[in-house]
Amino acid sequence: MKFKKAIALLASATMLFSIAAPAASAKSVADIDYTIVNPYETVNWKTWDYYKANLHTHSTASDGDVPLSEMVENYYDAGYDILAMTDHGVVNYGWNLPRKTNGIFNYFRKVDPMSEEDYQRITTGSDRDGRGMVDVTGGIEMNMAVITKTHVNGYFTEYGQGLWGTENDYRSAVAAVDEAGGYTVLNHVGDWVNSNAFPERSHWDVYINYFANIFNDYPSCLGMEIKNNTDRVTRADRDLWDELLQVIIPKGRNIWAFADDDSEYPDEVGRSFEYFVLPENSEANVKTAMENGTFFACSKYEKSLDDQNNFEGNGNVPLVKNIIVDQEENTIELVLDETRDCQEVQWVANGAVLSNSLKIDLNDYEGMIGCYVRFRLLGEGGVTYSQAFEVKYENRVDKEIPETAWIFETIYGKLFLKLFHSIPFAIVQLLVEKIADWTGII
Repeated sequence: MKFKKAIALLASATMLFSIAAPAASAKSVADIDYTIVNPYETVNWKTWDYYKANLHTHSTASDGDVPLSEMVENYYDAGYDILAMTDHGVVNYGWNLPRKTNGIFNYFRKVDPMSEEDYQRITTGSDRDGRGMVDVTGGIEMNMAVITKTHVNGYFTEYGQGLWGTENDYRSAVAAVDEAGGYTVLNHVGDWVNSNAFPERSHWDVYINYFANIFNDYPSCLGMEIKNNTDRVTRADRDLWDELLQVIIPKGRNIWAFADDDSEYPDEVGRSFEYFVLPENSEANVKTAMENGTFFACSKYEKSLDDQNNFEGNGNVPLVKNIIVDQEENTIELVLDETRDCQEVQWVANGAVLSNSLKIDLNDYEGMIGCYVRFRLLGEGGVTYSQAFEVKYENRVDKEIPETAWIFETIYGKLFLKLFHSIPFAIVQLLVEKIADWTGII
């Protein structure tokens, strides 16, 4: 009898195992197979190095407080490796070359180029152990005189010299630089959206549609500032960036995140910046990295939407020394630079935080991931944002760019758009926005 009971128990156990085993196998088969598009795939983490950059800088050639040579020297002394001078309406052909200052800011200012001796010293780093600072040429901030602050930075371009710009219009400058063969970045879009005062506007279809169509139509528009200076006007722009990523990545491209000082005064040096990862520091490599997104957007400042968790760093921002993508396991793992403090890691998808681990397994978040993930690092020195990793998989449900209002296709809509781009309308708009800010009425 005991023998029969033992046989029965063994048979039951065998049956349970045979049922359970296929279930475990079925789970692994059911896991989604992701393809992770790594923007840092070309980086050789063993041999490449980090180079600190500011790509949005002013001098007395426009509305800056110090001469060009002094501003360049300020960044060089602060340990920067890459600098783009982007004066309003003034193309930078080289720090050591004359510039035509025919904008609204500088009729009464004398603007001298940097001396050849100082230019050679700084670009070669002869007094800094050979670590020179790259002069990014063709830099300019366009739409220089608009009230609505729809500013666009151009790089490697000759377009925009002395042009005042059009109110409520990012597109025209982007289109012109695209035709001229240069690159553009949309500056502090929160200034125009007024999402500093009204953060919810970063989620409005009208703004998502407007910016998404610019990025969709012009691949040479590389990205947008998600950080500007102390983050006062850009605090809601990360939300808009997340909204745009969701509708633009499915179109076959990415939107790179930039962070810059937009400096006009010496005390603004070092607030927000990029860290480029390059085989060596040269203008050609910087240009390639801008195209490919092999850089990080960083800042000492982080403003929250409710102003309850504002942060100002003191020290070095956190960085990674390797990013390991395992296509078989569907994981992304970060190896942090242990010489820099990092207190928090956030993996973000669709604007929501998924994980706080150094290694994220995408299969753990099925149903929560759309078309991308990105990470954010926070340490005592500030905050660092990665570019977005596109995530491809079968049956991915993508968002479409929101439709525009049909009324703008009518004759009355077109007449309104002409008015919308005029200076009188911009003045009235500014007054209305100021009143809305003061009263809390949208």
